[in-house]
Amino acid sequence: MSHESDTIQRAAAEFIHDRHRLSAFVGGLLRDAHAAEDVIQEVWVRLAAEVEKGTPIENQPAWCRGVARNLILKHWRSQKSAKVVADSEVMEAFMEQVDVAFAESDHAAEDEWQRRQQALDDCVAALPEKSRRMLSLRYEARQPVEEVARATGLSFDAVTKSLYRLRQALADCVERKLAQTQ
Repeated sequence: MSHESDTIQRAAAEFIHDRHRLSAFVGGLLRDAHAAEDVIQEVWVRLAAEVEKGTPIENQPAWCRGVARNLILKHWRSQKSAKVVADSEVMEAFMEQVDVAFAESDHAAEDEWQRRQQALDDCVAALPEKSRRMLSLRYEARQPVEEVARATGLSFDAVTKSLYRLRQALADCVERKLAQTQ
């Protein structure tokens, strides 16, 4: 796979992951499902073009919201009603505040994800080797449960139950660690 196609795939994955937030942002401001979908599609087209050109985009969700914001303003201004034009000026100020809120949310979500990932890493490291191996086979190597059973010498049911218990124990451990750091 080429570097360019890998970069496009990463951008696409992030776009898809954040699409619901972008849709909420655009849909809430346009209140027209068809126009909102047009804006979202145009944001993707512009994002893909920038990624293909090699333009570095540090914060893709914020970049997409900025493009969407400009497209929404263009849409509002294309409406002939004086009320829509006047409202677009008020809404432009409002959108700046919404963008700030999204940016703060992006940073908070990233910080929370990093805290959770560190807690999970610590919890996995504290497990016995046999449990870590089972988790590694199933979730890192993406082996089916049947293969994990063969590799560990356990029955299918034993592996299924063990993985369930490990997930529960890890979830509890992560929550305890997060509670300790707050």
